Amino acid sequence: MHLIELYQKQDFVYSIEIFPPKTEKGMEKLKITLEAFRSSAPDYFSVTYGAGGTSRENTHELSAYIQHELDVPAMAHLTCVSHTAKEIDDVLTKLKNSKIENMMALRGDPTAGTERFIQPKGGYRYAVELITAIREHSDFGIGAAGYPEGHVENPDIDNDRKHLHEKIAAGAEFIVTQFFLENTHFLRWRDKLHHEGANVPLVAGILPPSNWKATKRMSEMCCVNIPQDLSESLIKYENEPQTSREIGFEHVEQQIDELLAEGVEGVHLYALNSLETVKRLGPKLRDAASTSSSLPAD
Repeated sequence: MHLIELYQKQDFVYSIEIFPPKTEKGMEKLKITLEAFRSSAPDYFSVTYGAGGTSRENTHELSAYIQHELDVPAMAHLTCVSHTAKEIDDVLTKLKNSKIENMMALRGDPTAGTERFIQPKGGYRYAVELITAIREHSDFGIGAAGYPEGHVENPDIDNDRKHLHEKIAAGAEFIVTQFFLENTHFLRWRDKLHHEGANVPLVAGILPPSNWKATKRMSEMCCVNIPQDLSESLIKYENEPQTSREIGFEHVEQQIDELLAEGVEGVHLYALNSLETVKRLGPKLRDAASTSSSLPAD
């Protein structure tokens, strides 16, 4: 099943992103945690590819476990980083043989020790090229990334939207955004894309701030603005971890309520493998998805 089918039959879709651990022990621990994640009944999981494309085997293993052992749809991430076109083709064949039907196609972050992405020799330079390769390989469902505040390497928001339209034209069936902390950025971006003719689901990526240092670091890495009231609160309680986490949860709970009122088509929860995050936010998101899936068709 292509994940676009979920977005077509439900007004709202709830999904969780996780990352594969680097060790076997970590993998076994995460599999236990995922059993608890499943109790919040997400519509699907996505599994990241790891910094620099270093965890492809673990991404494959974890996606297959989710798809076949947990019986929840899995979307495997795939990046252009450090891979030739032939290697990408081999990865796609393995995923197809494991009956993984959905891919998140990304250019990927620069490899460790470098500041900018470097096109691999014999590989792809842009996500749109990867999307084209996936579409030509097999019948995968394809998601792609969107950047409401612009990409860190392309802060020209209008130009970045142009590239997003190219991804859609190449075969991206839905778009999941980078995290944002102010809904106005997402809503303005969504409305402009709709005005420009984009007709695929635009899914809001949500990441709960955990503390000031981590939030500041992530915002700088991803070109994401931090609302002044949130930054002031996180700075004030920088040395009180539990209070900082509560501030972050309350902030994104308000974000989610506002997004639901605006008719957002889905929320993709960047859980960072945290059970606390899923326990706190999962019920609200599950309720929204359950309500939407029970609505009568027009």
